[in-house]
Amino acid sequence: MFGATAAFTIMVGAVKLAREELGPLEIILWRSAVSMPIAFVLATRVGLRFHNPKVLAFRVLFGFAAMLGFFTAAKGLALGDLAIIGRTQPILVALMAPLWLGRSERSTGLLWVLLIAGMAGCALIVGPELQVGSTFGLWALGAACASAMAHLAVRRLGATDHPYVIVFALQASVGVLALFGILAMHGQLPGWPPAHLIGPLVLTGVMAIAGQLCLTHAYKIEKASTVAAASYAAPVFGMLADLVVWGALPSAWALAGGVLVVGAGLVLVFGPATNVEDDGDQPPT
Repeated sequence: MFGATAAFTIMVGAVKLAREELGPLEIILWRSAVSMPIAFVLATRVGLRFHNPKVLAFRVLFGFAAMLGFFTAAKGLALGDLAIIGRTQPILVALMAPLWLGRSERSTGLLWVLLIAGMAGCALIVGPELQVGSTFGLWALGAACASAMAHLAVRRLGATDHPYVIVFALQASVGVLALFGILAMHGQLPGWPPAHLIGPLVLTGVMAIAGQLCLTHAYKIEKASTVAAASYAAPVFGMLADLVVWGALPSAWALAGGVLVVGAGLVLVFGPATNVEDDGDQPPT
């Protein structure tokens, strides 16, 4: 999940560049055009078989909704604002996982402490500039809710479907949905993007496939709330990107928040188990 978070941070940066001239549906379409062939090659290696089509459709619809919300919000929010609003997602996952996946997905008190610590660290990093009152903030909040539902579906699919197949289904389906959305809104196919946006769009597609593969593998081998908590690294990655790419030095508050987030992540990975003892409950089918 740390790898997925790093890939998605790069992807959102590229999306923000493309959003200066393209709409969110166009970016989703071109993202799919880049990532779908890669996902197809990987999926054919394990066989294109869908064992749980209903849950897969659920994952696609909520994944598309989350993507549309985050890409819309990227136009009007700073990456830090987008990151902190998105960190409501791990809490939603931890709350809903036992209801959707069974009591074996319950979280211990330690995991809740780590969730709260991660949220506090994110707030220290970007809280002073947070613009939650804007329309773009509402788009981001809705996207976080949709993302939580999509991640729960990924966790359930991990028991029946190969990660390569899950990722291919998402990349192909969101491209089709974006195309229909563009046709419904504009009545015609989109034109080619400007030449100077080809790089950001290709980067968006490549990072999307890398992030989705990491994310899907993570949910296959670990319970939902633990994986979701690891995504609190997002503001730290964003802060590092600001420093390396733009030379922006973090403030003392940002450094304190980064220490808190990284500390929570280290405890999450190397500390005591954060899941309850399995009492025999299995995720509902």
